[in-house]
Amino acid sequence: MNDSLTLVVGNKNYSSWSMRPWVLLRGRGIPFQERVLKFESQDWRDHIARLSPSGLVPVLWEGEPGKGFATWDTLAIAERLHELFPDRGIWPADPRLRAQARSAAAEMHSGFRALRGAMPMNIRSSHPGKGMNPDVAKDIARISALWTAATLPFLFGDFCAANAFYAPVATRFATYDVTLKGSARDYQGALLDSSGVKAWSADALKETEFYGEDEPYASAPG
Repeated sequence: MNDSLTLVVGNKNYSSWSMRPWVLLRGRGIPFQERVLKFESQDWRDHIARLSPSGLVPVLWEGEPGKGFATWDTLAIAERLHELFPDRGIWPADPRLRAQARSAAAEMHSGFRALRGAMPMNIRSSHPGKGMNPDVAKDIARISALWTAATLPFLFGDFCAANAFYAPVATRFATYDVTLKGSARDYQGALLDSSGVKAWSADALKETEFYGEDEPYASAPG
């Protein structure tokens, strides 16, 4: 793999989709550059068409962003990284563990809509108890069951794509003060303490932009 990698991402406080491949690249020690496009900014309006075939983030560019080779969508990016770096542990080496890891990632990718809608990712804020309803509780129970079955400290052994997919959920549970028990709680702690998640979260805490679509429990400042 000779082309340098650039990952185009959105706001680190809000963009759970962007967070997944970012922490995966960082967690597996794969060098890359980042290009942040803040939602609703002039920078976004000026460059999103050139930097994203889908008009969404994240996008992984091999070579010059906007001119090289692009892969978009978090799951597709994970698979592309597996092809580019087959020895970097993007997915587990064991075929059955790999199938389970892909299943868990795909379940996160397409499911848990109640949780996503009622508890949007917002790393810098604290909204204890907000967003809880019966459908969200069902999503949380399913996620807790997945995490309880984990081989700690991470799902399926070392930090792989499946863990990156659940990293934003770990931050959501912190923001909304969702109580977990036993190994599910321990797994959440391991995710929040992983190097990539800590680095992403540190950047998120520095952001000041207010994106109303992801702020159902706060009013725009001033």
